[in-house]
Amino acid sequence: MTRPKWKAYDYKIQAGPGMSWVHRPMINIEVWTLDGRDMVPILAMIDSGTDGTVFHANIAESLGIDESMGRKGILGGIGSLDGFYTEVKIVVPDFNISYKAPVFFGKNLPMDGLLGQATFFPQFKIRFEKAENKFYLAVS
Repeated sequence: MTRPKWKAYDYKIQAGPGMSWVHRPMINIEVWTLDGRDMVPILAMIDSGTDGTVFHANIAESLGIDESMGRKGILGGIGSLDGFYTEVKIVVPDFNISYKAPVFFGKNLPMDGLLGQATFFPQFKIRFEKAENKFYLAVS
């Protein structure tokens, strides 16, 4: 049995609620149109509390993805987010991994992206070490 090759990352510090500072597991990824013509690099949070992948609607706009071509929806959870679903290609440059995923593009998302359990987590083994403000990824 081969052992996974873990890559260590430091949590990123971002502004949180009530003028606090929050450490978050953030990773650089690329979001591509399916035809490979356009790409936007973003910093996205790995979020075990999110089911799918969610990106800010501005990312779709930057990629030239027309909202009318997607399936409109409302994403529920702790609040609700209006937006639409469509498929994109996600590239994780640190691992040279790319995969197609259905994505919800939402207006008023407080960050560029959330990488959730249904699409991101199957690609990787993930270890969160919050006490050390580190997280680790390895290819599944």
